[in-house]
Amino acid sequence: MNQSVYHIRLSDFELNAERLLDPALRTRAVAIISSHHPNGTIISLSDEAEQDGLYAGMKVSLARKMSHSALLLPYNNTLYSRMNTYIYKTVAKYSPIVEPTMFGQYFMDMTGMDLIYKNPVQAGVVIIDDLKTKIEMESYVGISQNKLVSQISTEVVPEKIHEVSYGEESKFLSPLNSQILPTAQESTVSKMIRFLWLGRVHQIREITHNARVGIEIFGKHNNQLNKEANGQDHSRVQPPIKRSCITEQKIMECDTNDVDILANVVRTLAEQVAFKCRKRRSIALKVKLEIHYTDGFKSSKTGRFSQNDDQSIIHECLNLFEKAHYRRNRLRSILIDATNFRQVSHQVELFEKTKYQNDRELNRAIDKIRKQYGFSLIRAASA
Repeated sequence: MNQSVYHIRLSDFELNAERLLDPALRTRAVAIISSHHPNGTIISLSDEAEQDGLYAGMKVSLARKMSHSALLLPYNNTLYSRMNTYIYKTVAKYSPIVEPTMFGQYFMDMTGMDLIYKNPVQAGVVIIDDLKTKIEMESYVGISQNKLVSQISTEVVPEKIHEVSYGEESKFLSPLNSQILPTAQESTVSKMIRFLWLGRVHQIREITHNARVGIEIFGKHNNQLNKEANGQDHSRVQPPIKRSCITEQKIMECDTNDVDILANVVRTLAEQVAFKCRKRRSIALKVKLEIHYTDGFKSSKTGRFSQNDDQSIIHECLNLFEKAHYRRNRLRSILIDATNFRQVSHQVELFEKTKYQNDRELNRAIDKIRKQYGFSLIRAASA
């Protein structure tokens, strides 16, 4: 039995979520921005805003000069998360296996649903009508035997529902722009494609078909690039898995490269991670500190926690930050992600208290206050 994989894409998800919350925005020029800082960028915008000359990726400072009538709304992650969860629950009624990828995009494994629906297109119509009724958003459905082709279908085909029949994947992809392939967007691969003027997928297929030539040009990416150019993708639709992790992030109110301000942000995030580690009675064997610059570049470093007291975790996070932050550009956000937890127990010193035991007792007292009155009530002083 051939697989039947659907990809559902909701158009302008963030914009339509805002309009659903406030119907008065339906006829206004609206742009969703990353932040109100002049260096912020436009993420999504309405047709009315496009007519004013705005476009996705434009700096906020330039957008304000270009259009005085456009309403610039900050990115509302809470609203979009709730809307995304609601839509996920709606489409999950049609298949037991649904994989959300990003806001407004979902994969569905509809294999074996022939007995329920007359044909795949009819099932797509039912899903689209249901979403239109409940959330008043336009949606597109791509149908094929794998995730890759289904996703590309909703991206390039203007029809509400498009099915790529089994065996037609290669023919469907051939005339498309080569940058539509995921591996073609890798930095080194993209440069080589532009250098060789490989504008269409069929041109990449011809080169990668010859393994010797393809490896000379694309190196380790040749095999994967060849599979994608032929419309092959063996990855399964995976329902969301709850990963055991502790994640803390700070988005700067104002982009900055002030070392003292950034160090204080790292300390605060590290304290929050340490507090949650102690609640679990665990240490994290893997911790990643990731920083995002205003120009879109990101850098990260990975380490581990040997203890779960504030001092040890702050020290480790500051070390990771110093290694990750090697550019002079301003930062927009800092993220700490702790995973791979292991239970930890402490040996009590009977005769003489060590500095580490004193730190543990201090943390225990602070945690008691924070649990009762909130984390932000008490903070560690920094020299």
